[in-house]
Amino acid sequence: MRKALANRKFLLVVAVALATTLAAAAAQEPKRRNGRPLRNQGGAPLKKVQPQGGDPLLKQADDPKAGPGTYHYTFKLRSFDGTPLAASYYPSKIGANAPVVVLVHEHNRSRKDFEDAVLALKGKGFAEHLQDETYAVFSFDLRGQGQNPRRNVGAEERESMADDLQAAYQFLLDRHNRGELNVGKLGVVGVGEGANLAAAWAYQPGAAVSTEGRAGDLGALAMISPQPEGSGYVLSRVLPPLALRVPIFISAGAKDAASKDAVEAVRKDLERSRSNKIEIFPSSLRGYKLLRLEPGAAEALVKFLDAEIKLRPNEWEPRYNQVPITFSDVQTVRRQQPEDKKAQEKKADEKKAEEKKADEKKGEEEKKAPGDSKSAKSE
Repeated sequence: MRKALANRKFLLVVAVALATTLAAAAAQEPKRRNGRPLRNQGGAPLKKVQPQGGDPLLKQADDPKAGPGTYHYTFKLRSFDGTPLAASYYPSKIGANAPVVVLVHEHNRSRKDFEDAVLALKGKGFAEHLQDETYAVFSFDLRGQGQNPRRNVGAEERESMADDLQAAYQFLLDRHNRGELNVGKLGVVGVGEGANLAAAWAYQPGAAVSTEGRAGDLGALAMISPQPEGSGYVLSRVLPPLALRVPIFISAGAKDAASKDAVEAVRKDLERSRSNKIEIFPSSLRGYKLLRLEPGAAEALVKFLDAEIKLRPNEWEPRYNQVPITFSDVQTVRRQQPEDKKAQEKKADEKKAEEKKADEKKGEEEKKAPGDSKSAKSE
């Protein structure tokens, strides 16, 4: 009898210990996002890492006089599933307290749309204009599009595309910890279907969060010509929960039926917060064309970003980041500076002067040649 009681007590102790162990393991298990475990975004404090060590980006320009704000980098960023994504990063000229913007292009386009000249920005691309305004800027080609291997991206990769935006955020966290920008002043601009994708990413728990338990860094979400459904996400489902959490800016053309319908479907939700803005332009232009060609479209967007993130009083502070984001094939793309233009103009003027002298000399020789021939004949 005593032996049976002892066995029962032993089994009870084992069961309690096992339950305690399982409870502790469950407490440490990361929260789930859409049925999938969230990746651990904790890590070592900044003081325990070496921010300058092993940086694949070219830290020094070939020209020692060139500084931040005069060039940008292009490279291949690897997402969490190993997919390489063509990307560009424009460092800010003011460093650690710089606001930062992620640019997301529309379906079957590329980040080049943000490099092409904008009518209202004196011929500069939108990314370069933001860089001139002290922003750091990140843009990338969505998987299957742009400079990435072209292919159809199916519904099964919808969540992976949202993860690609989180990979971009992790990249920016690294630049933050290197003192190049402030992720506490983060904005995202999505165009067309890219706007739906940006909203879906921001909607998911854990998006733009560097440590578990802290508020998200996303300070502004701008959407140019969003679609009723884009990148597999219905706007009227993913946007309303954000309406009171993140300042939102939406612009669309009044004659662009799809975008206007998408805006009207979420208007009531957006109008619940004074920080949200809706701009409807008298135009049929959509997406990047609206941003580039419609008078006032680019200016309204920049004004919103300035108010919500550039002037945001968030001081830089070190972050934690244990998720390594790898990238390769780094190249530096330099901008033509005013000094370079002047030097080129000077060279062009000197070349014209030399050509003019050569023409004059040739003319004199041609005039002299007939006289010489006549004198030779008389002799």
